This record gives sequence, C-alpha cells and structure tokens, in this order.
Amino acid sequence: MKQLKRLIIALLVILPLIGKSQNVVLKTIDDVRFSKMIHGERFGLQNLSLKDIQGSPFLNDQFVKGTVVTTKGDKYVDVPMRYDQYQDELQFEKNGKPMTFSPKSIVKRAEFGDRTFTYTSYQFTGNKTKEGYFEILADGNVRLLAQHTIKFFDKEKEKPYVDPKPARFDWPMEDFYIQVGAFPAQHVTKKKNLLGAFPKHKKEVAEYYKSNKLSPKDKEDLIKLVNYYNSLN
Repeated sequence: MKQLKRLIIALLVILPLIGKSQNVVLKTIDDVRFSKMIHGERFGLQNLSLKDIQGSPFLNDQFVKGTVVTTKGDKYVDVPMRYDQYQDELQFEKNGKPMTFSPKSIVKRAEFGDRTFTYTSYQFTGNKTKEGYFEILADGNVRLLAQHTIKFFDKEKEKPYVDPKPARFDWPMEDFYIQVGAFPAQHVTKKKNLLGAFPKHKKEVAEYYKSNKLSPKDKEDLIKLVNYYNSLN
C-alpha cells in the first residue's frame, strides 16, 4: 500500500514537470482505471479495467483524425481523437498510446469526424459555474452546446434465479446548453428558460418557435432555432 502511495505521489510530481517543457501539456493514460487511480478514485468496489466492463465510456471507441486549435493559437492537424464521456476527457493517440490535454482549458476547438468540441464554462447550480467539454451543435453569436455523460454501474450481487448484471457503462445522456458569447452556457430544458436565454430578437424567436412547433428537448429543433437566431444578426 505504501509503495502504491509513493507511485501516485511521484507521478503527480513528475507529470507537471514534464509538461512545462511543451506548448501543450500531455499525460499518458494506460487505461481508465489507472487514470482514476491517480485521482484517488476507482471503478466501483472491484479492481476493474476497461476489458472487465460491459459497454464503453467513449462517445466513439475508435480514434478519428481531426484538428485541434488551442487557446494559445497553436493548431494541430491529423490528430487522432476520441471523447471519454465518463471522465469528461478529450483523448488523442500518440505512438499508439492514449493521451489527454492538460489542463483541459488549453483546447479552444477540436474537430474530428463529424463532431466539434470546445472546453468552456457553464452554469451548474444557482450562480455557481463549472467547466467542461461540450460538443458544438450550432455556432455563431449564440452557440448550441451538448454535454455528453454516461453512468458507471457496479457488477450486481448474485441473487437466486436471477442472472446478475455485469459492471457496465450505461445511460448515455445528452443535455443541451445555450451560450451567448463568452458567458457561461445555460442549461435549457423548458420553453421559458430556452427563449429567455437569447439576448435579442425575443419576439422573432418566440414567433419562430411557435409557428414551427419546436420542442426544447429535441436536438434538431434546437439547432433550427439557434441557426435562425444567428441569421437575424
């Protein structure tokens, strides 16, 4: 146990020092279990690796080549990437190993496959804000963002006459946010807070919403509404 603690402390000290010599700080992830261990967390009660778990934490399992633009203005092309929706980490592959950007806030825009991600702030509860990765669904003066999450479930205990479910990733969720400029993104779930999120053209937006019979929970409807608003500016 003492050796494990020494390993974790050593890694926490060494990784930032390595990163200071690079424009973009990188760290290696052997697998999800190892990454969680570094942060003092584990997958449930069992000592599990990804191969022991049903399902996947990744939005796309395979790495897909794309382009990354950092907040420092650096641009990287042909970068193989994928998104871990359980740990909220954007990963890329280098020399056959999965890596992450650290700090996460270094990523201004990441495009891979048919997806575009950004790292930004959002309203959490009340006036509190957090930061995380979001997929950009519609872009402009107002952006429509999607937050992807998935839950981890421990292996169920055996019960008479019932096959226990294995440890698994399940219940992928997609929550929608409206972001105006550089302000924190706002979670939209109802008509009232959706229409109230737009800073201008409220009458036109409300009429467009009503005449097209849009829903605040439908992705395609939200994309139409945000694109319509951006066309008015």
